Amino acid sequence: MSDEKMNNDSAVENTTQIIPRGEVNILVTDEDKTGEDLLAMSDFFNGYIEQLSDAIRLNAPTVVVPDIPFADIGIINEVVHRAEVISAGTTQLIPDFDHLPKDIRQKLDEGIYKVGESRQVDGNLRAVIVDEAGTRVKDVTLKEVRINPGTMEASRSIANQLQMKQIYAKLDAIQEMQSFQIARDRDRDIKVPFLDARFYILKAQGQNCTQEERKAYLEKASDKLLSAVNSVYTEMSTSAERLAKLTRFPIFQRKGQIKEYIGYMSEDLQIATKFVGLRMQLLDYLGDVDGAQIEMDRYRRVMSDFFTKQIADRPYSAAELIHMNYPYNAENMNCWYQLSKDVKPKLAKLETSSSEHIYLVSVEDEDGE
Repeated sequence: MSDEKMNNDSAVENTTQIIPRGEVNILVTDEDKTGEDLLAMSDFFNGYIEQLSDAIRLNAPTVVVPDIPFADIGIINEVVHRAEVISAGTTQLIPDFDHLPKDIRQKLDEGIYKVGESRQVDGNLRAVIVDEAGTRVKDVTLKEVRINPGTMEASRSIANQLQMKQIYAKLDAIQEMQSFQIARDRDRDIKVPFLDARFYILKAQGQNCTQEERKAYLEKASDKLLSAVNSVYTEMSTSAERLAKLTRFPIFQRKGQIKEYIGYMSEDLQIATKFVGLRMQLLDYLGDVDGAQIEMDRYRRVMSDFFTKQIADRPYSAAELIHMNYPYNAENMNCWYQLSKDVKPKLAKLETSSSEHIYLVSVEDEDGE
């Protein structure tokens, strides 16, 4: 057997297992290895694509292609600028830029250099990197990889990873839209009614407002705040139920969503207290004693349930679930537990409708003047 034949056979044998089979290197960062926030972990799709690309680039036999085999030079431009694998139809383009100087890479990124066309030989269209004056700086060389079982498997895996990466990107975009929609829904149900109420309160505070107009404005503001308070209460209830479901099992928890619901409830507790206090002021101005009492009774019930009532079939209240899942640090250790201890007696005091003794404290001269 000739030496050339042996070398060719050896090349084929070495390239039938292009996919790396040695040391596993999937989890690389501390977050990958020990963290719980999935979104903070590495981009596993790109990591694997890079491994496969390196395996093909370093091990597979190639043949230099003197001409661009497809019409759209924009595809090559995309590979050069993004420096990642591009799949176009049945063609894969794998970047091989290890020897590209950093200054050229930087100028490409900044848009000073770009990819253009060149015909160094009649009939051969090549891609080149040109400077701002259009002068050729570097040639872009295409090397076609010889297909064998190893490169075929790696190519298929790259294509699969690219597809999954695109699906993940679409799902991530949907998640972002959902998060945006949730924020917009909260704005619509909570913030907008409050802003409407604020407008009517400001109108009622106007010096040119008659008593009849003032009463009408305050009634409108009160109605808007009632809608806002009801929305906050239902938000708190829904968030608590979702938190109970997400924390039902100790493993495979969605830490990001748990943190989000805790944030909603923490914010809604403050908003509810502020809104109820403001609405009771409006009802006092309107002389609606019964309405103010109804508002206070409901606020006391909602808050009492939040700190003491078990959620669904869980043996914990919403506040206890937050305490169990809150990301404490040295500055805020056990703050939710302490809050529960502080709030419960204050809620009990709200049940007292009036005081037994009232004292007016004043400061006077010694002679009583």
